[in-house]
This record gives sequence, structure tokens and C-alpha cells, in this order.
Amino acid sequence: MTSLKNELVGTWKLLSYIEVPIGGDDSLFPMGKAPYGILMYSPDGFMSVQISKEERLLYKSNDKMMATQEEMVSSLQGYIAFCGRYKVDNNNAVVSYIIKSSLFPNWKNQIQRRKIDFEGDILYLKSTEPILSDGAYVNSYMTWQRIDRSIDDFFEESVLGEYTALK
Repeated sequence: MTSLKNELVGTWKLLSYIEVPIGGDDSLFPMGKAPYGILMYSPDGFMSVQISKEERLLYKSNDKMMATQEEMVSSLQGYIAFCGRYKVDNNNAVVSYIIKSSLFPNWKNQIQRRKIDFEGDILYLKSTEPILSDGAYVNSYMTWQRIDRSIDDFFEESVLGEYTALK
């Protein structure tokens, strides 16, 4: 039997992120309907996730420390990031995150759990306990697709393509 950890290890791109209020209200899209995200699970038990809204404000300054209040709010409210250790419970199909660093400092040293389900190269993650989001308790539903590309493909398309265009 293959362990769920072996199936999780790798890099995943976000397809959708939806929050469903536990009170039965309409579903929410806190990062918009076209968010960008990357989720990574390493074989040695570390994980990292980054999710961003597409429409965050650009800073007027090129100095990341010189943002206006409006730019900082847009930046913070339009981004989710945390990393730490993870552990998989094969019997219950649950992954637990032991968060060591987070953009939202209240999550540091907290544990969050996600129910795991797979369909081919698609990973479905659902929060097992509601979280507070914009004043309401919600369950989060995320759909991820495995990225199956070599680092050479990335450099060839992204870095080298941009470098060549500049010449």
C-alpha cells in the first residue's frame, strides 16, 4: 500500500480556493476567482505554501519597505504564506501542518489539519476545523494540481526566455 505522504511529496499549483461559511452562507473567494499558489511537500517532512490574489496593488516605490498604508493592506490581505513540518495520518487521510513561520503571525506554532483526497494528479484539501476569516468561521476547500516539470524546463521558459528577449 502506498502511503499518502509518498503521494503528497512534490510541488502543486493552486487551481481553486473557496471558503464555505459554517453558517450556510454563500461560498467566498477570499483570494479572488483566479488566485495563484504553490504548495510544496518535501520527502523529509517540511512543507511550504504561498497563495496570492492576482489583483494586489503594486507599490509606487520599488523599495519593499516603503509602502503606503493602502499598499500594505492590499499586500497582507491578498496573500497567505506559511511553512513548517507536516505529518500524514494514513488511516484518516489527514495531513497536519505544524506551522513554524507564517505571514499571519498568530498561526506560528499552531497546528492546522487538512482532509486529503486525490483524483489522478489533482489533490483536494479541506480544512478539518473551521477557521476565522473576515469575521466568519469557514471551512476552506483547495484544489491543487501536481506540477510535473523539470527545473531545466522552468529555466528554459521563464528565465532564459526573458533574458533572450532583453538582448
